[in-house]
Amino acid sequence: MTNKIDIDDKVLRFAWWGLAIIVFGVTVAIRIRLLGMPLERDEGEYAYAGQLMLQGIPPYKLAYNMKFPGTYAAYAAIMSVFGQTTIGIRLGLLVVNAATIVLIFFLGRRLMNSTGGIAAAASYSVLSVSPSVLGFAGHATHFVLLPVLAGALLLFDQSVRQVFGRLFASGLLFGIGLLMKQPAVFFILFGAIYLAFRDIRAGFVSKKVFLRNLIFGTGAIIPFTIVCFVLWYAGVFRNFWFWAIDYARQYGSLISISAAPQIFIYNVKEVIGASWGLWALAGIGAVVGLWMKRSRASTGFLLGLFAFSALAVSAGFYFRYHYFILVLPRFRCWPALP
Repeated sequence: MTNKIDIDDKVLRFAWWGLAIIVFGVTVAIRIRLLGMPLERDEGEYAYAGQLMLQGIPPYKLAYNMKFPGTYAAYAAIMSVFGQTTIGIRLGLLVVNAATIVLIFFLGRRLMNSTGGIAAAASYSVLSVSPSVLGFAGHATHFVLLPVLAGALLLFDQSVRQVFGRLFASGLLFGIGLLMKQPAVFFILFGAIYLAFRDIRAGFVSKKVFLRNLIFGTGAIIPFTIVCFVLWYAGVFRNFWFWAIDYARQYGSLISISAAPQIFIYNVKEVIGASWGLWALAGIGAVVGLWMKRSRASTGFLLGLFAFSALAVSAGFYFRYHYFILVLPRFRCWPALP
């Protein structure tokens, strides 16, 4: 009987890995097929700013926008490796997307098991290439997820005994995510709140809770501090502050709270679209995860991450389609929970 169960488990794992290979292969083939697709508006902006950076011209000197400069730097790095062409940019996005999928697998495996990681990664792979979230375009949200998920992977540890270096590295990765787009600040808040709450539950004294959060927060603020210094040294800090802070704050307050629900309902219907089955499974997984005692810690982590992801999506109440990329990894992990 034991041998039969072991054989069944091996067959099931083999089936999951086979499904993953098929799904990943199809989504990669789709992206390769569309490598020559013209850049859309935001991509053109990022590419132009990235080209200027490759020529030694800092952001906010000849090109201005309200976004933080991290995605510009990411585009510059991509074009320096793959070339300053549309195909080069699409190849860079493919690599970023693949790395994000790998991180989701490892996060899902840590939260539950390998099967859970495969299910989460495969689901994200499908949804992140969907036109409903403008998945073919290299928006800043793709570049936010990569470091944030890496930071979350370092942060989540059921043993609650991370060394200080690990906490610092986690904060550093969350801080890099902030450089890609301002709403990523909500992920830093999530990391700090989750860390404090978990440490308090673990029985740490208040001094140690504060020290661990200070280390995490220091790591999170360092990337922004360095960027501010570099931009000041380049003589464009005043322009940066006007466009990325003052102007962005005004832009984010144009839509009233009363108008937000209507915009959200309309856009979320488009985002869910034909993939409603995966979203339904995610919701069921969240409920079951809370019900099962052994998965509550993992589910609590995902619920917290989802809540702050939703806040990031809601920034400014625009609810544009590609904003919802920020919530996809959280939903995709839940079907894996028992």
